Amino acid sequence: MRAREIHAGLHLLDRQVVRASTGRLVCKVDDLELTGDPPHVTAILAGPLALGPRIGGVPGRLMVAVAELLSPLEDPQPWRIPMHLLTELGSAVEVGGDPEEPALETWTRRNIIARIPGSGTEEVSRERPARHERHPAARLGAYLDKPVLDAEGTRVGNVADVRLRQDGPLLMEVQQAFTVAELIVVPHWHSRLFGYERGPGGRAPKLVSALIRGRFAGARLVAWDQVETFGPDGFVLNVPASRLAPLTDLYEPDPRRR
Repeated sequence: MRAREIHAGLHLLDRQVVRASTGRLVCKVDDLELTGDPPHVTAILAGPLALGPRIGGVPGRLMVAVAELLSPLEDPQPWRIPMHLLTELGSAVEVGGDPEEPALETWTRRNIIARIPGSGTEEVSRERPARHERHPAARLGAYLDKPVLDAEGTRVGNVADVRLRQDGPLLMEVQQAFTVAELIVVPHWHSRLFGYERGPGGRAPKLVSALIRGRFAGARLVAWDQVETFGPDGFVLNVPASRLAPLTDLYEPDPRRR
């Protein structure tokens, strides 16, 4: 059976996370935690400490600084929802279990909201909830927009999205992890993908399809085993650009058009 494949930016990042049991909003996917080699997704990260580094620049640094200043913890970390709690991936990301409440929200609810008459918030134990074990890990946001150079030092483009394949190690013996399978690289750093330019079948209107195909004619797929090194300055490949597959290789015949 073929492993499930998704695009991190298109299908995960910035999606709402809801409880599978109640449908109540939990948070938003602000980044993803990656561990191992090849990297696999171990957790959803949320909150300003996850979103700030992904945004980058002055706004991102300011967001992180304010969150750290307001946090009641000595070592504040992004809110982390283990990936094995994922139950459904659609228009929203559904999670099971009982995800830990972010520390800042817990402090606000207990010390501010609970003291407002008629707030309906019951005072609960002030004991700090146990935090999930954290592992040294990278973040998917660190990959996005990074430049890519081929083995000859020629600039290929910038990473616009990351393709994930659910064929990684078992997470808590519940489900296989999503591993980083390929980088989607576009020739223009300011380009943004829309979803139509990726299969199956390319179900965009003909005019839109033609415009997008023209815009992303130089887009390439970089398999993870074609990556030689990765650092703050971007990716360096172990193959020349001529060996990279075009983005159109993602297209497959649409069974509804047969």
